[in-house]
Amino acid sequence: MSPRAHGLGVASAACGLLLCILPVLAWYSADLPTGSDSLTGYGASAATWVLPVAGVILIAVGVLCVWWRPATGTRVARILGALVVVAAVVGVVWATRAALAPGIEVVAERAGKPSARLDGDWSVTVLPAAWIAIAAAAMAGMVGILLLTARPEDMIGLDELP
Repeated sequence: MSPRAHGLGVASAACGLLLCILPVLAWYSADLPTGSDSLTGYGASAATWVLPVAGVILIAVGVLCVWWRPATGTRVARILGALVVVAAVVGVVWATRAALAPGIEVVAERAGKPSARLDGDWSVTVLPAAWIAIAAAAMAGMVGILLLTARPEDMIGLDELP
């Protein structure tokens, strides 16, 4: 039973919870000729549905680490760490893709006429929720790496090190 795994499990679950919550918040803001508007992660990028899936995996692994407390570097911890690393890589890639290349198009809708793309001088600002999602996924990756690696004091038979 490793107290290190307990802390890493809590960190994994916290990062997973952030990945589940953040796509619901505003990720983008646009200053338009008609005023300003904001979009959630789901509203502007269909790719953000992947983040809660990765978050659920991180939460599940975190709960398992808190419950089992496997010594880091053991077979169970390596399997759990590998799951965390894979979920974290997916989270970083998709959150970065959504933050750096938002699929936002401003469309003018007029009654009785077809919708037309609105060109002009407007800009899209990426809000902090997108950057926090990338950071949470990256931090989860670090948690997974720490679960994969063994410390000498966590090894079986080495309880009393100087």
